[in-house]
Amino acid sequence: MAMSALSQYWILVTIDGFGKCRTSEVEEAKVFFYQQFPALANQGQENLPHRDIQRQLVQLLQSKAIVSLQEDDCWRMTKCCLRCFISNQMKQVCLELERKFGDKHDFKGVDLLPMVLDRTRSLRINATDGVEKVPDSLTTRILHTFDPNKSNLSTWTTRMVKSDKEVRRFLLEHGIEQVTDWSILNRVTSGGLERILSEFYQRTSVEIEQAVQLLDSYHQVYRAQILKQRRQQGKAGVRSKYPPPSDEQLRQIAKRLSVNSEQEVLQRLQELAKLLREYRIYKRGGVVPIDYLDGLGTRVREEAISSVNITEDKDELTEALGNYLYPCLLQAVEQVIINRVNYLQNKNPQKAENFLKALHLFHCQGVAMAEIATQLSFNAQYQVTRLLELKTFRADIRQKTLLHLRDRIFELVQKYRNPDSILDLEQKVTAFLEPQIDKVIQEAKKEASTSKNRVMNSQLSQTVCQYLDTRRKDK
Repeated sequence: MAMSALSQYWILVTIDGFGKCRTSEVEEAKVFFYQQFPALANQGQENLPHRDIQRQLVQLLQSKAIVSLQEDDCWRMTKCCLRCFISNQMKQVCLELERKFGDKHDFKGVDLLPMVLDRTRSLRINATDGVEKVPDSLTTRILHTFDPNKSNLSTWTTRMVKSDKEVRRFLLEHGIEQVTDWSILNRVTSGGLERILSEFYQRTSVEIEQAVQLLDSYHQVYRAQILKQRRQQGKAGVRSKYPPPSDEQLRQIAKRLSVNSEQEVLQRLQELAKLLREYRIYKRGGVVPIDYLDGLGTRVREEAISSVNITEDKDELTEALGNYLYPCLLQAVEQVIINRVNYLQNKNPQKAENFLKALHLFHCQGVAMAEIATQLSFNAQYQVTRLLELKTFRADIRQKTLLHLRDRIFELVQKYRNPDSILDLEQKVTAFLEPQIDKVIQEAKKEASTSKNRVMNSQLSQTVCQYLDTRRKDK
């Protein structure tokens, strides 16, 4: 259906019962619109006064003015015109997201529409009392929060759609986080950056040092100046978009780093922000960043993945597994320890502290249970055994590592498989991975059972110690 700029106020876009996008003309709304704005009937479609139109419609909505119709009809048609406009803007926002990100991140605008548009059946209005039968939809929230004195409805709709929880979750799952590079760089600390580059990307100490120096210089110049400027303007604490660094700011940063080119500084900052963006996406449940694979020293190429046969080419999958096992194990260790500490903290803060101490003594120093009991002033060794619950601890880590590892491998492999074979593929991947995880757990179990001259050098113990050391440094 061809649509003029004005027809957005009487053409409604909804989602039907089958999840399909439907566009329909509301004749009553069209008649009502021209009754309110007769001067627009013969006006061209360029440079229409949308803000004035929307301001008048909102005023009608709030005052329930009677204009050649019954009061309830006026209220109903005013809201219908605004809903029509919002629905068209929602569709445009989704299509714009597709144009911007769809090809690279494998999604269509129609995938987003059911998250934002109202259902066709939910827009029925009781004509006798004027009470809407519409749930607390995104359209309703946009309408209730829109202020025509502060913005136009298209801008406000765009902002609300992009900030909607479901839309943000969908984009995140497709590797998209809509926040500027400069905001990301402003929020990360030097310590946080060092940990991310070391643990997640496996960068060298020299690369980490250079990145931290770059971030520190950026903070000392750009962030300091932005914060000072906002304080002077009385906007401290106000959330607003951070502009790109100016040429002068780039020159100041370059001088601090003894770099000759401002363009080189800009490029390095953007590359650093890209790494941090992908890490943030990963931590929030998004796709595995390709730079993460690069940081481990191996990019898993499409040809290799597509040729992997779970049952026959185990050497190839084992090699891929080696790139994933450590970070998945580290993630699992972190989650299990944090969950256990939080549980004990709620019961008794001292128990949580004792748990961390006992964990460090056992895994990092190889101290026997009896000696740990003495150091923690316990009456008997069984109290340490009960506190650590090593069997449960290892079982939890095994489960979470398997889940993380399976998701990583499966996500990469399934992209090159026939969808009909995905379920069978997942079962094969899981069957292959379980023995690999069990090997790590059994190694740790055997190590823990040694009573004398125990050396804690299993992969699990080393990972536990690394996390505990990082946790202590962060405090």
